[in-house]
Amino acid sequence: MNYLKMLGFAVLYVVTVFATAFLGYLSPFAWVFFPVIAALLGSFSYYLLAERWRRFGVETLLSFLLAGFLLITGECNPPKASLILLAGVIADMIRLFLEEHVLKGMSLAYPILSIGVIAWILPLWTRTEWYYQGAAEELGIDYAKGLMMFASHWGLLLVALTTAIAGFVGIQFAAKIFK
Repeated sequence: MNYLKMLGFAVLYVVTVFATAFLGYLSPFAWVFFPVIAALLGSFSYYLLAERWRRFGVETLLSFLLAGFLLITGECNPPKASLILLAGVIADMIRLFLEEHVLKGMSLAYPILSIGVIAWILPLWTRTEWYYQGAAEELGIDYAKGLMMFASHWGLLLVALTTAIAGFVGIQFAAKIFK
């Protein structure tokens, strides 16, 4: 195993997820649904890492690195970081359980890892008024009102489902490209 290359794929995953969040400056829709784009684009580095490291730890490592990076940069707090890490551990257990079916394991684990990214913006659904005020101060009233279109349980469900689907599709696409 080339550990330096594997570390590179892990760092690339974190950079990809973080960079897609900048799409949120385009519109409230882009902010709420950036986890979908992150799931699609992050699938390539995830696949390349998971294909080489077939034992427990890939998803946990990626979620740990992402949560740690978000904590260090002040983008999230320990409870949100814990949710990101929890998603990674659950995804790792799924992949470990299906280890003899490599692509199937990745196809089911990666969407769970991808859903963990939603913890970063979870306050939109858990602390809606606070989130609205912060968005209004930072990006304006119209932007904050746009976020409120998605601030229901249905909005959270929609983001989670589309993120999981994007993760699944991303892995299938990555597998076709790299096989």
